[in-house]
Parts: sequence; structure tokens; C-alpha cells
Amino acid sequence: MANFKKTRFKKTISLILAVTSVVTLFSGCGGKKEEPTTTTTTEPTTVATTKPPVVHRNPLTGKPGYNEKLLGNRPVMVVVENLSQARPQWGLTSSDIVFEMVAEGGITRMILMYADASLLPDKVGPIRSTRHYFLDLAEGYDAIFTHFGQSSYAKKQLANHDIDNINGYVDGSYFSRDKSRNVDSEHTAYTTKDFVLKAIENKEYRTTLKEGYDDAFKFNTDENKVLSDGSCVKATVSFSSGFTYTYTYDKQENVYYSALNGNDFMDSNGTQQNFENLVILYTDISDIPNDAKNRVNIDLDEGEGTYISNGSYCEIKWKKGDSTDMLKLYDTEGEELKLNIGRTYIAICDESREEKNTIE
Repeated sequence: MANFKKTRFKKTISLILAVTSVVTLFSGCGGKKEEPTTTTTTEPTTVATTKPPVVHRNPLTGKPGYNEKLLGNRPVMVVVENLSQARPQWGLTSSDIVFEMVAEGGITRMILMYADASLLPDKVGPIRSTRHYFLDLAEGYDAIFTHFGQSSYAKKQLANHDIDNINGYVDGSYFSRDKSRNVDSEHTAYTTKDFVLKAIENKEYRTTLKEGYDDAFKFNTDENKVLSDGSCVKATVSFSSGFTYTYTYDKQENVYYSALNGNDFMDSNGTQQNFENLVILYTDISDIPNDAKNRVNIDLDEGEGTYISNGSYCEIKWKKGDSTDMLKLYDTEGEELKLNIGRTYIAICDESREEKNTIE
């Protein structure tokens, strides 16, 4: 019993000494206290992000640098004749888009289309009368339409449809005449940017696009595309025996230059008509029965065509429908066509002329 107590006592003394040694060991080394650990916190670096500038584009050409204040405004169309007495036309190369089609007897007229009235030149013409299918295009694009007279069929359409128009027969104060060429008076009428802007103001025409208006055309804004069906350095567009164009590709400028019946097609300032995009649409064009002036009907429902750009071409489809519907372009898969950036020429030809239109 005594031995057990003695042994236990010795063990207790030993334990106390051991604990004392440990405390002494951790309480100091050479009389110095342990320095506290310091933690440094680094604030996260904030990288400033800059939004890319907004690019405003002309809705009819896709070209950048368009005036933001003009976005959403209505386009303007102007009827320009194409008889020899009218050439060289004033303002021929000034528009964003040119439509061309037969008026009667195989002769053609052009519709110059501008994204906004303020983009018209100081002089455009000679301006001639409209046809009812010209008005179909204008109504579909919600355009303000400028012309000098109309056929009997167009007169009925103007009376029955809500088409804002500036008509030289009615609104002569917004037109003038250039008689310096010694041609008949019918080939002398022209208008100007200021005339058209004044007419829109005085007539209190709506200047912004109607609600629900879709962009007329879509564009490849990143780069020009090479089209899928082959190369095209020269194209022939024939409307009739008296009106055949040849378009020749200039690779350096990336445009197609126009020649009419073998002669360079020039404006009054000596500039040759040229486009980045050529669109040829085929449809049924038929004579109106018993019409003394050989006027025609043009079916603007739907059809096929060819798109030419950037030294290449592809087959396309198109569709319009009612007079209030917009003419739209599609690829062969039914997706809306994207044009390369630039001016566009749209020829509406009778399907019987397709075999005379060539691509080289």
C-alpha cells in the first residue's frame, strides 16, 4: 500500500515538472515573444470596359455613317424616264436603289429610291408619269412617291389607295423645267431636294415609317460575301429589243458599270451608272387588252431571280403579293437574302427575257 502511494506521488511530481517545461518552452525562446502573423489583403483590380460605338447605317445601302436623326424616316421614290431624249438624266447616280421595268411598248422607266427626302440631289429627272405597278412598289415600301402625271390605271389606284404622292400635274410648283436641250417639253421636268422637302411639309405628309414597318433590305455588315453559284464579271439585262444593258465588273472598285445598248450609261455630270449589287427578278408581264398605248400589267406576286455581287452570283426567290406588301428577296432555302453593302439595281423583267440575259 505504502509503495503504491509513493509511486503515485513520484508520478504526480514528474507530471507537474513536464507540464512546467512545456509551458516554459512555448512561452519564450531566449526571452523573446513570438511576433504576430500579419496578413496582407489585395483589393481586386477593376478593368474599365468601353462599349463599341453604335454604327448607324443607311437602311437602303447598309453603308455606315448614316445620320441618326434620319433613322425611321420614310423613303422617297422618283419616276425618271429613259428615252434617248431624256439622256443623260439629272441625278441618275444619286439614289440608294434603282428599280427599272417596262412602262409600255418595250421602253423602260426607272424609279430612284432614297432612304430620306434630304438625300435627294439638287436636280433629278426628267420626271415622267407613273404606272399602277410603280405605285404597288411605293405602297409596299411606305414611300412618298414623286411623279409627273399617271396612266388611267394609276389614276384609279391613286384615287382608291392611300399613297402620299407629289404629282407635277397637280403640284407644279414643286417642279421646274430645263429647256436647254431643245427637246419636247415632256422631257424637261425635274424636281429638287428643296422642292420635295417643301411639298412634304406643305402637304403635311407623315415623315416617319408606319408602325410595324420592317427593314426593306438586310445586309452583310461584317464583310462582302462571295456568292455561291459561280463567278460573274459581266451580265446582260434585257428588257426588250430596244433596251439591253451590259454590266461589267470592276474588281478594284468592286462595282458593276452600266452600258445601255452598247453605250456607257452616264448621268448629266459625266458619271457612269454603277452598283455594288445587281438583282434581276423574273415575272409575267402581259399586254393590257385593247390598250392603245401598249401598256402592260406586271405580276408582282412572287417569282425567281438572280443576285449578282462581288464578282459572283446566286439564284434567288422573291415575293410581294398585295399592293401594301413589301417586295422581299430570299435565298433558295427561303431565308431572307442579305445583300453586300452598297447601291442596288433591281430589274424586273419578263420571264421570256431570261434566255437573253447572260452571266459570264
